[in-house]
Amino acid sequence: MKKLLIYILITFLLSVTYCNSFRSRKKSEIKGNSDSEITYYIDNNFGSDNNPGTIKKPVKSIRELNIRLKKKSADICFAGGQTFDGTLVLNGIKSINTNPTRICSCGEGKAVINGGNLEAIKIENCQNIWITDLDIKGNGRNNGNKTNGLSIAYSRNCKIENVKAVGFQKSGVDLYDCSETEVKKVIASENGFCGINIMGSARNLSSKIMIEDCKAENNPGDPTNLENHSGNGILVGVSDSVIIDHCSATNNGWDMPRQGNGPVGIWTWESDHVTIQYCISYKNKTSKNAKDGGGFDLDGGVTNSMIQYCLSYENQGAGYGLFQYSGASDWSNNTIRYCVSIDDAQTTLGAGSIFIWNGSDDIQQLTNCMIYNNVVYNSGAPLISFENSSAHKNFTFCNNIFLGSDRPISGTNNGSIFLGNDWWNEGGEIKFMNFSSLAEWAQKTGQEILNGHFVGIQKDPKFKGPLLTDITDPYQLEKLYGYTLQSDSPLKNKGLDLTSIFGLVQPTKDFYGNPVPSGVAAEPGIFKMK
Repeated sequence: MKKLLIYILITFLLSVTYCNSFRSRKKSEIKGNSDSEITYYIDNNFGSDNNPGTIKKPVKSIRELNIRLKKKSADICFAGGQTFDGTLVLNGIKSINTNPTRICSCGEGKAVINGGNLEAIKIENCQNIWITDLDIKGNGRNNGNKTNGLSIAYSRNCKIENVKAVGFQKSGVDLYDCSETEVKKVIASENGFCGINIMGSARNLSSKIMIEDCKAENNPGDPTNLENHSGNGILVGVSDSVIIDHCSATNNGWDMPRQGNGPVGIWTWESDHVTIQYCISYKNKTSKNAKDGGGFDLDGGVTNSMIQYCLSYENQGAGYGLFQYSGASDWSNNTIRYCVSIDDAQTTLGAGSIFIWNGSDDIQQLTNCMIYNNVVYNSGAPLISFENSSAHKNFTFCNNIFLGSDRPISGTNNGSIFLGNDWWNEGGEIKFMNFSSLAEWAQKTGQEILNGHFVGIQKDPKFKGPLLTDITDPYQLEKLYGYTLQSDSPLKNKGLDLTSIFGLVQPTKDFYGNPVPSGVAAEPGIFKMK
């Protein structure tokens, strides 16, 4: 009895800390299925399914919890440090904005929900559900699990924070037709199809979603998916107004069970107004002789979207893919700016650091892209590659620094415009493509010519170095010192004024957070010199 009383006291005190003092709710505030709102406590060690579910008399099983949740909505508090088997199911709970339904761990450590061969948490037709401070796991993508880990569908105003999802054959976290939802501090690893997957049945049904401070690591591939890609890190499809911020993806895709189109670390398809920023995607993979395995990708049907302030390095595929597949909606009005690619395209055939492909063969379906103020370094693969099927128009490369060999471009670049870029052969030779110099190439092709003047640059940018990196934390991007310019760099004030030329509204800061004054031609690359 003494042990029980001590346990109850400790659990109560810790629950105040870990569950943020669940607030009392008045009957008039509840818009769910119940006449009153309560908190259910669940404890494997001291609970009983005959108990009322209070902190002193917790329930024991998720099975019993699901029965009770069919009759009323409730906050749910799992005892920290314990594992609970089963699938927590919520359906039709409509909490109000100021008093969301909370599902969390209480006490010391995080609780684990073990879905086994099924989902760990399944939520449908709900509103204002907050899931925090939990770990979820399945039996493994090769060991019987055939589902997503945390599945939320047809819901709005939900929040997922500080959750780890491991061992599901599909996605660790999966949102379908959700809106106004936040996914923060999620770690998704050892899943099959994807770490974090956002998708809608229509763009406006999956919208206004923030994915922040998340990690997608070692999601190898779905062994049952023999028809399409798997092994992705973070994926957004058929959605509108999504931000992916300060996230990372690495070592995904290495066990996709097929050849053909493959996975990417962080990417989007058939979506509008997606922003990927301050992210790192590195050392991602694909299956042997398959495609992709890249860092970032704006794929088929993407419009009005942007990748900015991101780092891609040592991926098997392209650092930045600009792709359009047959049957997709038109791809247009996208941007890559203030990003870095280092030694990408390590094994994928035909890929370059930046890779353009149009599987539709219709030039009208892949149009209008601005690629400016980026740095691309590659010691082996092309800096820019155009697939044989790469019909496109109005792709503009400006104020970039390209550092590699004397043959930095692979394939036919009809449809692209190059202006104000610095091209430097790491070996110091001034040969460029099949020409004696960049200037001769410009004269013969009309590239790097603006209003009759040669605006290309073929000089050593004088990076501070080193050029390789092992940064993995998106909050440490400013420590990529190697791509700042030395004080005697020949690029000082040599960038084109893209506002006056193209009417671009440019960002107010560079990759390192330094201000970029309005109306001033900055340097090519990612660093604004003082």
